[in-house]
Amino acid sequence: MKKVLLLFTIFASLLACSNDDDSSTPSNNIPDDLPDVSQVTFTSPTTITNNYFGPQTTGTIYVYEAGDIGEEPEEEIRIEIRTNTKTVMGVTCFIQHDVVYKDGILIEDTDDWIAEDDNGNLWYFGESVKNYDDDGDFEDNDGSWEAGIDDALPGYWLPIAPYVGLTYHQEYWEDEAEDYAEVLSTNETVTIDLGTYQNCLMTKDENPFETGEYEIKYYAPDIGFIKEEKYVNGALVEMEQLVEIIE
Repeated sequence: MKKVLLLFTIFASLLACSNDDDSSTPSNNIPDDLPDVSQVTFTSPTTITNNYFGPQTTGTIYVYEAGDIGEEPEEEIRIEIRTNTKTVMGVTCFIQHDVVYKDGILIEDTDDWIAEDDNGNLWYFGESVKNYDDDGDFEDNDGSWEAGIDDALPGYWLPIAPYVGLTYHQEYWEDEAEDYAEVLSTNETVTIDLGTYQNCLMTKDENPFETGEYEIKYYAPDIGFIKEEKYVNGALVEMEQLVEIIE
């Protein structure tokens, strides 16, 4: 068994030894709704039982299409679980590989590091991002972060027992990555081209650095993420939805 508590205690103790001017000193601004990773155990962190994530296994590819409302989708997103893993803060994470194509050209290539605790909560430990321009040329790694580095801490990718009104941070890296979500419903009926899904989880995801913008996401039991709606100043501007599952 890997106990994050011990690692986290050692990590915190080392930081406490730094002088007051050390930029690595933890901030006192950690939000109350950031899940406390030091209080959970990861016995089989790459075994997925959270049914809102779906039965995704190595070799299965989820294909999504996205675009502006009123226009043909211009982006294709492909998501699959890699065969290799990534250890973050002493926890073995499975890697969700996301690639985004715009008009057939690769514009983003991302590895998300996710682990499931013994209660079934999925934790988000960071991501490695490669961004490309519209011609497919590499631009930067903006958006990359790793829990345990520069005071960044993990949050929930998906909680095991969501309820209406639950809020939770998905990660916390002060002034860099502070996304959070609120559960709006656990019994939504959602229709996409692939079919109609009952008892879906519905969340409102926000980035505090993008004023007036938020995303409504839907997760179907035993399928996973199926749809996203992006709003700007209350208006629906973009949509993404699952269009194919390749076994």
